[in-house]
Amino acid sequence: MARSWGFWTRYKLELLQRYLDSFTTTTKNRSPTKRVYLDLFGGEPDNVDRDTQDPIDGSARIALNTKDPPFSHLRFFELEPNATKLRQALSAEFPDRDWVVYAGDCNDTIHQALADLRAGDAGWAPTFAFIDPNGPHYSWRTLEALAAHKGSRAKTKVELWLLFPDPLFARMLPRTGDVRPADNAAITAMYGDPQWHAIWRAKLDDEIAPADAREEYVNLMRWRLEGALGYRWTHQLEIRNTGGVPIYHLIFATDSEPGHNIMTHLYDQAAAEFPAMAQAARSLRVRRRREAHGQYDLFSTLDPEDPDVLGISVPTPSTATRQRLYVHEPPDEPRVHDTQTCPYCE
Repeated sequence: MARSWGFWTRYKLELLQRYLDSFTTTTKNRSPTKRVYLDLFGGEPDNVDRDTQDPIDGSARIALNTKDPPFSHLRFFELEPNATKLRQALSAEFPDRDWVVYAGDCNDTIHQALADLRAGDAGWAPTFAFIDPNGPHYSWRTLEALAAHKGSRAKTKVELWLLFPDPLFARMLPRTGDVRPADNAAITAMYGDPQWHAIWRAKLDDEIAPADAREEYVNLMRWRLEGALGYRWTHQLEIRNTGGVPIYHLIFATDSEPGHNIMTHLYDQAAAEFPAMAQAARSLRVRRRREAHGQYDLFSTLDPEDPDVLGISVPTPSTATRQRLYVHEPPDEPRVHDTQTCPYCE
């Protein structure tokens, strides 16, 4: 059975497709034959839009269908039973491509996959990693391994595009009392450092509002990617659902100036397009609920060919005729964390 997703997931995958098209095009001059795609949470082969019930190509198919030029090596990571489902689907559709599905926790299997790429003379190739979990399921050790994969002599590191589930912190971290040991360990493993405690404690002490805390959690991850892993640029894009509630940020990290410029442009497009798509999705849901109760608008019907109704393609002003909505800004110095007084750092 296909898994259903909100319009924001469909749009996230559309942004992925746009960036991968640009990534392979801009890297083919310095690497005519080899480009690597890593998908740490490969997902299920069959997906649908929950509003329109239209099929959605998952990230694996999007990467394999990137053609100008194609990726030469594609590596997918997924837990069972989805790993077997993904492998079977890709075997039928892409039998002649160099792809591998690694079954198991990507934080464990990524190290063997990277070693295999280096052994196969693809360790130097331009590499893009898509990290799209449903929670705090990637570890800092994994991000370190990706950043170090191409070696210190490489001009650019592996590019990272990762989902950062900052609203999840509000559900995992208590408003009063102690944080559960398992949640403390999961968040610390994701950051590779307990510095996030300073943000949580500031929120507990009412020094900052919940929205400010979310921004600081995102800023800390960007600061760590740049300061600890040495990425030159990081970008953040907040994604909200149809009700306007924040659900995650998309953080991009790169050493490549073309990559930095391209993602700046795509995030600017997203800032213009996303609100209209959210409104279209809301309108469609309202109309479906009304029509399910026999209430039809006098001068309209639910036309599946109408892109404004479906929220698939909402026209927006070009960047040449509107003010830029997204401008890259580097992360700020994060909140100071005193490990000597922090009860969770003992």
